[in-house]
Amino acid sequence: MRSVSGSYQANDFITSPVPEPSNQGWTEVRLDVGMGAEETRMPIDGKIEDLVEMALSCIHREHPYYLALVIQTDEDLKLPRQLTPVFRGAFDWHSAVHCHWTLVRALRMGLDEELASRCRSVLESSFNEKDIELEVSFATERPGFEVPYGRAWLLQLSTELKEVKVPLAQNLDPLEKLARRDLLSWCSRLDHPVRSGQHDQSMFSLGLFHDWAISNKDEECIETVESLAHRHHGKDCDLPCRFEPSNHDFLSPSLATVDLMRRVLSGDEFDSWINKAHPELISGQWPVAVAQCPDPADGKLSHLDGLNLSRGWMLAAIAEAMDQGSSGIEAMATKHEKAGLAGVHPEHYSGAHWLASFAMYLITKRWKLTEPD
Repeated sequence: MRSVSGSYQANDFITSPVPEPSNQGWTEVRLDVGMGAEETRMPIDGKIEDLVEMALSCIHREHPYYLALVIQTDEDLKLPRQLTPVFRGAFDWHSAVHCHWTLVRALRMGLDEELASRCRSVLESSFNEKDIELEVSFATERPGFEVPYGRAWLLQLSTELKEVKVPLAQNLDPLEKLARRDLLSWCSRLDHPVRSGQHDQSMFSLGLFHDWAISNKDEECIETVESLAHRHHGKDCDLPCRFEPSNHDFLSPSLATVDLMRRVLSGDEFDSWINKAHPELISGQWPVAVAQCPDPADGKLSHLDGLNLSRGWMLAAIAEAMDQGSSGIEAMATKHEKAGLAGVHPEHYSGAHWLASFAMYLITKRWKLTEPD
């Protein structure tokens, strides 16, 4: 996802060769999430396949690239393909993770064989042992790199690969272990929540970390996240949604707080908590208006298109978690979902390099966890 403002032109990037299609060793586990034909259609007149094409077009594009790195020595001054060769494209590291997750998620939903083969080939090319070793070396030396947001998404990618049930998932194990270690370290020092609307927000990443922990039956991580959630947000009252959004938000601080707490509270507890923490959401006073992106070609402003998508799935997940009536929240979810999908612009690389993943998360209802075996 873009972290600096500006526009991209078609000749601003180079594209690495895409491997030949393959289906060796893949057994797809398809999901049925109850989507009708109209629900999966995108404003670019397509379906999930369009999101896959967006991800494929970005996943190995090496330029432009935003490298968020503290330079310690001259040796650090290398190209992304030399430092982090697996996640070297899609403008930045976490967006490359987004793109890989999008392909794996799409394979689980079911694709035609030609497109599925292209996805498998790209994933097999990315997750080779040599490049994984370089990623591991890089992350080992930089425990704060892409913490929390990028590492939390790395865990989503790992979970998705495991649930597809392919040997390729094992290749990501070393990076998964590092992400777990570094996120636990981050949690141990998180004395206060980070209530921003961008990458450093704590609530969203804690939610993704919790989802991974549940899927992997990791009791230490489950307990860590739930303890933090209760300590940081158990007594929240009247969340200040009136100050949202900021002009560069792609996450709602108040909704992400509620979305985290619906994971850790039972139905009755959650209903009691939300009435105190977010009364404007319960009363239907907020969020009435969808976010408006004034320039989808600007990297920071395109965050607002992503905000509608994340609001959409958070509202839907919150409505499902409530025991009390939630029809008003469901209506707001639908409103934001439609606005978010209308904001997916494949022609603007500023948003295209990451919005496909948010749209995929929304329309495939990824907040619904697969029950662990």
